[in-house]
Amino acid sequence: MLQRRFSLNKFTLLFCLASFGLFSEVVAQTVLKGRVVTEKGEAIPHATVWLGDAKGEVADEQGNFSLSELPKEGKFKISAVGFETVSASWPAGKTQETFVLKQSTADLETVVVTGSFEPQSARQSVYQVRTIGSEVIQNRAPSTVQEILSTELGIRFSQDNALGSSNMELLGMSGQNVKILIDGIPMVGRQGTSNEININQIDINRIERVEIVEGPMSVVYGADALAGVINIITKADDAQKLSLKARVQEETVGSEYSPFDGEGNHLRSVTGGYRVKGWDFGASFSQNNFGGWKGEETGRQFEWLPKDQNFFNAKVGWTGKTVNLEYQLDFLDETVFAYGPDARLEVLDQEFITSRWMHRLSGKWAAKPDFALTWQGAYTDYERESQTWVTNVRTGERYQSQAPAANSTIFYTGFSWRMIGDWKVDEKFRFQPGIDLNTETGSGERIEDNEGIQDYAVFLSGEWSPVPSVKIKPGLRKSWNSAYDAPGLIPSLNTKVSLHENLDLRLAYANGFRAPSIRELYFNFFDASHSITGNPDLKAETSNSFNGSLDWRAKANTDWGITSVLGVFYNDVKDKIAYGQDPNDIQVTTLFNVEYYRTAGVTLNQTHSYKNLTANVGFSYIGRYNQLTEEQTEVPEMSWTPEVNTNLTYRILPWRSVVTLFYKWTGALPGYEIVADSGGNPVASEVMLDGYHWMDITFKKDFGKHLSVNLGARNLLDVKQISSTSGGGEAHGGGAQRPVGYGRSYFLGLTYQLNK
Repeated sequence: MLQRRFSLNKFTLLFCLASFGLFSEVVAQTVLKGRVVTEKGEAIPHATVWLGDAKGEVADEQGNFSLSELPKEGKFKISAVGFETVSASWPAGKTQETFVLKQSTADLETVVVTGSFEPQSARQSVYQVRTIGSEVIQNRAPSTVQEILSTELGIRFSQDNALGSSNMELLGMSGQNVKILIDGIPMVGRQGTSNEININQIDINRIERVEIVEGPMSVVYGADALAGVINIITKADDAQKLSLKARVQEETVGSEYSPFDGEGNHLRSVTGGYRVKGWDFGASFSQNNFGGWKGEETGRQFEWLPKDQNFFNAKVGWTGKTVNLEYQLDFLDETVFAYGPDARLEVLDQEFITSRWMHRLSGKWAAKPDFALTWQGAYTDYERESQTWVTNVRTGERYQSQAPAANSTIFYTGFSWRMIGDWKVDEKFRFQPGIDLNTETGSGERIEDNEGIQDYAVFLSGEWSPVPSVKIKPGLRKSWNSAYDAPGLIPSLNTKVSLHENLDLRLAYANGFRAPSIRELYFNFFDASHSITGNPDLKAETSNSFNGSLDWRAKANTDWGITSVLGVFYNDVKDKIAYGQDPNDIQVTTLFNVEYYRTAGVTLNQTHSYKNLTANVGFSYIGRYNQLTEEQTEVPEMSWTPEVNTNLTYRILPWRSVVTLFYKWTGALPGYEIVADSGGNPVASEVMLDGYHWMDITFKKDFGKHLSVNLGARNLLDVKQISSTSGGGEAHGGGAQRPVGYGRSYFLGLTYQLNK
């Protein structure tokens, strides 16, 4: 029987913060009540009121919000998907006010926080930030983060069903090159053989929006941000005093379904929050039980493995006149079940059990009107167990196997601390000095003895606007690392030029790097499907990357709006870490530094809005370097693949309903591998991974002030597998068929929201 140990030491910081609050002096403020409406006087649900921090306040379904205090100078911003962001001031002497937003015909004026000095509109940011907003997420009713990202341009997923995980790629670069952040704090705990953060181990019910920055962000966010950053922003309480939210969603898995348990996908969550005199308390609990999918398997086995997930979050925050503090505790418990084939005497099953505790502390001190200090810290305790169980077919007795390598446990602990100053020198210039401390340790049966990795860095970035139409943001980072030779100074330069009131040009250069992880340095993994060893002599990957974009928006009119973003990118990577055959044992896969690799591509995103209809249409053409071109002259240097996506949203305002269609065509992915010709000589052979179409449709309707219903169908085209002409695969397996989905599925969900 697996036993869980809960240490009271994990709650020490929470206890200290709460105790400190008992002695804090808090002065009650007059409650200011506001309402956000359209030009026609219709309520705008879920509008965000930005008060100078990253979260702000969120209006309810009727557009109502409340404030206990105003930021300095009494100014704030109000934004909503589909409407232009406005800067507002509260009228003196009034406690109630209505604010009118105009329908946006440009880029929806999304407010972003990733890599910024403070929350600002995406149009004003020097970075080209892609945002998946709260309305899109609510309309989609996803069960995993992968479902949010799966139809985004430049993002591919592949499944490792042997371990019950998925792997991601961004603009031709593997997911291990993508920094995954939770509210700006990096995640710890890499999975499988792919060395990636498993984004599906994040509670989907707590996600407010997702921000994607393409291209290296190494100056600000350090190692692993070589391909880009995905920042997952969690929800803030949207009530002045009390909030309560409950969600239940039932979904078929292909044609397999059993109500509330077993077959199918079953989601349950409850979230509550309470605010009183500057204090903010919250807690949430979620369950995501996936019953697996048998597909073509018979007997006990599954093509997609069953999985049970439990999430818990608790938080406490305090807001003063100059200081904000927030502590959060996140807990994950996940079990993936791999059932063995039928046997006459004994059957063997495996369980992959993940336990993760993540403590987060963030805060801000507005020391002066022109200077502020922010900090973010996290401590993560991550454990992943692989257990093998034996069941006697005749007696039903079940016991844990004692065979060599049948059971293993890997432990990771990670600590990160970032402290950043924001000094506004004048209206044209501000700069941001910072420190970044990161440590990680790993141990277990499959990890060689090591002293962990300690990484310390200082960085400096600034933003200079010599004229209102130009923004220039240079940056430098210097790192020290205990396990490898860290790159020298890491530079970056981002610029934004307003060529016209409706046309912006962004150009960027960045030097990126990705550090070898503990898994890559010291991890050894041998079982029936894997023979992998780490390499403690690996060097860090480095890259020189260039990005550019041209952002055009049509002049606003009442009904029609168009925005278009044309982007290009080029990544030149040195010492790329890749799998290869061990020269001392060709049966074993290990890791090497590949001297040269690159990716390049072009993307085009357009948004069209006409009254209640919004259409997002995108196209990308991405090239990946063929490593064999250095040995085989007939192999082209780059292999190119296209993608097309479309999201259509239609709002039926009289019914308070939204219909959304999500579509993506992922083009065929070419590549090359070495095979033997008729004479036994090695030659290059082109291989192809088939392309495929994916389509979801959803319907959302609000009933009254508190209840909303989601229903829809995923994978309408019933995609299950795609074919590959490759004769082998990567370290995680491969073969002629690659899993993509588990067939057409249907879902029905209810969400209840109470705010007071």
